[in-house]
Amino acid sequence: MDTSDAITVRYKGDKTFEILVEPDLAKEAKLEGKDHDIQRLLFVQEVFVDAGEGERASVDELEEEFGTKQVMEAAEEIFDKGDMQLTTDQKAEMRKDKWKQLVSMIARRAQDPKTGNPHPPQRVENALEEAGFHIDAMADLEEEFDDAIDVLRPIIPISLDEKTVAIKIPVDQAGKAYDKLQQVADIKDEQWGNEYFMARVTLPAGVLSELMDELQDMTSGKTEMKEV
Repeated sequence: MDTSDAITVRYKGDKTFEILVEPDLAKEAKLEGKDHDIQRLLFVQEVFVDAGEGERASVDELEEEFGTKQVMEAAEEIFDKGDMQLTTDQKAEMRKDKWKQLVSMIARRAQDPKTGNPHPPQRVENALEEAGFHIDAMADLEEEFDDAIDVLRPIIPISLDEKTVAIKIPVDQAGKAYDKLQQVADIKDEQWGNEYFMARVTLPAGVLSELMDELQDMTSGKTEMKEV
């Protein structure tokens, strides 16, 4: 089996244990905090003491370290507590992906205080390059966002104004909409009625128009929103 594309996650306890995981799923779960199914995440359904040599951990070793003989239970703990071992190419690809995410996040959340309009992504990217900003493939994206805003302020005018809005959505169409709200807004209070879901949320001003468009698409135009 070709495992060259897999990512190794290494856990060091009394002994070293390793698992091989799917790159995209592992990055989403480990770096972005997305829910995961360990069986789908594993590239190979095994726990190793040396993945490079294909040396599997015995059930006795698993029980001694993790208190279980079950491979999936041990693999879950290894993934949660271990460190991802990335190749140079994998790190470069992750930096590229995270750079795109960061530029998009700044373009959505930040505005030009003179006009109140978002900065176009290309302007954001040019300013980050001018500032010599380097992204860390393993860093939390929110932390990178804060650092990027600091280096951008001397180059382009930046405002991170927030708005609070009241939202009303038919309850039978509120499921996906609620997931979206959790991703981009701080839900201050919510109410689930028989007919409508209602909430008061705070979010970056630059995200408001995009959010409204997405919610209208999700609810067939039945979302109501007004600033508070």
